[in-house]
Amino acid sequence: MKNSNQFIRIIINFINKKLAIFLIVLLLFGFFINFLFIYLLLIIIFYKFYFQKKKIIFFIISNIFISFFLVDIFYFYYVPKSDYRIESNVEYEINKKYGYHPIKNFNFKETVFFKEKIIKENNYSINEFGHRNLYNKLKNFDKCIVLHGGSDTFGQSLNDDETLHFYLKDIFKDTYNIYNFAFNGYGPHQFLSKLKNNYLDEIKSCRYIIVIYQFMYEHIGITAGKVSWGDKSPRYILKNNELIQKGFFSDYPYKIIMKTRKNFRNSKSLSLLYNVNKVSEKDKKIFLSILEEITIEIRNKFNRSEFIYIIWNNPNFYYHEIYNFLRKSKYIIIDDLKLNEKITKNMIPGDNHPTKEYNVIVAKELEKKIKFD
Repeated sequence: MKNSNQFIRIIINFINKKLAIFLIVLLLFGFFINFLFIYLLLIIIFYKFYFQKKKIIFFIISNIFISFFLVDIFYFYYVPKSDYRIESNVEYEINKKYGYHPIKNFNFKETVFFKEKIIKENNYSINEFGHRNLYNKLKNFDKCIVLHGGSDTFGQSLNDDETLHFYLKDIFKDTYNIYNFAFNGYGPHQFLSKLKNNYLDEIKSCRYIIVIYQFMYEHIGITAGKVSWGDKSPRYILKNNELIQKGFFSDYPYKIIMKTRKNFRNSKSLSLLYNVNKVSEKDKKIFLSILEEITIEIRNKFNRSEFIYIIWNNPNFYYHEIYNFLRKSKYIIIDDLKLNEKITKNMIPGDNHPTKEYNVIVAKELEKKIKFD
């Protein structure tokens, strides 16, 4: 009888260990692959509590689970999906330092649909450096304007001849070559990585350089990896007050954090509990350090330099240190231009990037700021 009881305890312990391993696996799947595995994990735990007669715990946890489940099911099946979609043949390559970029020497086509009707078609010409092509005519010219940043500067949803750099080229065609290092989803950290690692062949003839950057508050989250894209982007950290690049956001172990955030975003109920996109004071300090490091790198690499910042959002509501840094150079605050919303946003539901009319106005404002001897 004693041996029989020992055998039963061994079996129970074995089952409990296997169950524990199974639950851990479900938890990992839930966090890093699909949050619905967490619901399966909770069901098993509920029944375990139930059979152990801990009905109060079962009741509390089961109601939490049911609430989460119903919220996510409701949003998945009943909340209308966006009528906006894009069809594009844009393809990407991964640079070992600065991350993803469009395939070089290629002309991409993009079609924008709304309610299954074509509302716009765009062409993106990419040069041999992975940047939007400008076909500069001033060969080996040493006066240059370099733009960097995200989709607004790249010209998302705009043809080649509707972008900010196109209008700048038209204004300064006889005095400056124009270069655009921006791309969709970028922040300033890709530009810093290109500077640090000398991916500067396109501007090797430049001696006098004007750097233009469109600042948006969302870029702080982009440089911190707190967005749903950009896994293959350079990750910067502060170590002993020194800014260093630590691989990509997609590198382990940080990839685990990125996967967890992704699953939180996929679950409406979890997103209501915790905002994974919220930026911290640490994120802001890293962002500011990136801007400061860009300034240092530019001044070290070129004979003469000037910086112009185009500032979106009212900085008084956000982070004074960044605003004060930007104000040390020339700047344009979009709010001061008092632009109509139809100009600052393309009014395509689901998109809302700036229009070509916006780029014309900003280019003329930049013309007033740019006075290089």
